[in-house]
Amino acid sequence: MNQNKLTWIRVIAIDMLMLFFSMSISLQGQLFSSIKETYGLTLSQGGLLLSMQSVGGALLSLVCILFITALNKTKLLVSCGLMLCVLLMLVGVLPPLALLFIVYAALGFSGSAINALTNSVMMDTVPQRAERYINFMHMLFSFGSVIAPVAAQAIFPSVGLLGVFLIFGGFSLCWAVYAVFAFSSYMKTSLITGSFSVAPRFREAVAVLKTPGMAVVFVISILITTWQLSAIYYISTLFTGITHSPMKGAYALSLLFLGMMIARLIYARFAEKYSKGRVLMLFNFLGLLAWTAVFFVPDITAKYIFVVISALACGNNFPITFSAACRLVPHNTAAASGYVNLGYYIAIFVFIPIVGALGDSIGLDNALLLCGVALLLLLPLAYLLHRRMHKPLADVPAHISSPTA
Repeated sequence: MNQNKLTWIRVIAIDMLMLFFSMSISLQGQLFSSIKETYGLTLSQGGLLLSMQSVGGALLSLVCILFITALNKTKLLVSCGLMLCVLLMLVGVLPPLALLFIVYAALGFSGSAINALTNSVMMDTVPQRAERYINFMHMLFSFGSVIAPVAAQAIFPSVGLLGVFLIFGGFSLCWAVYAVFAFSSYMKTSLITGSFSVAPRFREAVAVLKTPGMAVVFVISILITTWQLSAIYYISTLFTGITHSPMKGAYALSLLFLGMMIARLIYARFAEKYSKGRVLMLFNFLGLLAWTAVFFVPDITAKYIFVVISALACGNNFPITFSAACRLVPHNTAAASGYVNLGYYIAIFVFIPIVGALGDSIGLDNALLLCGVALLLLLPLAYLLHRRMHKPLADVPAHISSPTA
């Protein structure tokens, strides 16, 4: 097969893996109220359930950081894509609560693989225009997240939780099988390609984190996750409570993702031209103002508008952060993405349950308003990132090997 054609087939496969990962995230946000009511959970207990994903996600992130150069990362990515589809359908079965917690941990592991490794595999597939393709891929994340909540809410009265998760899980499975064929040469090789000796792997991981700028990127990933995931998981519940309409709650979540999608689509054309740190500083400041306005304007239409504005401003946070990490450590993009992913799941495990607990005690609107503090703390770190990425990047230490295809 022509190499250019094969590259496009693989780019599409990577894009679709990210698309159905986004749909799985938004489904959990939109149907969170129904799952919570079915099991009789409080907001804080529901937050604990969501945080279980961080257990599996953090485990996968550590695998990426420590052992990815000893693994066939492409085979790991596609295999976890297949696993995610099965787990989505299992959620719809409404298993016993203890098993549901385990399923959510497994969702975290498989979703973390997609979230981290798609960026690294895309960087390896189209290295010359990686920023543009990574940004477009994250735009598809937002696109899937826009359509999934409204579609799920529309069919939910007819098919119930089981039907929703079976339909979306089945759709995702089709594309996961496509990815198996797109990367068939990788799927035929062994998953383990090197030594699992812990000591040298640990030294490599520490060296990656010590790369100038990587610690800043790691903390930024925690802050952007705290705001974005709190918004994704709880904004539908917030607007449902305000409007007394689950469909209007779904609109709020879809508008949030619509803003992110538009931001990523626009930025994809200019991703390689502007300072990543400056973009983060300017737009997160605007996003902080818009997010604060959501909770102070009385008109519901104005609230929707400010949700869109905040998403437009902050929608590029993740693609910029992943891209910055990969550029800082170009010889080990999977480990660099793993650190961003680890920050993502640390935030889910620590801060998302806190937001739920605050929602129980001081009201969900006040708890989500406080999430704006994460955007405020991000601003000086974005400046440090700008300073770092405008200096010549140091050579990667020789003992950090290039990622395994």
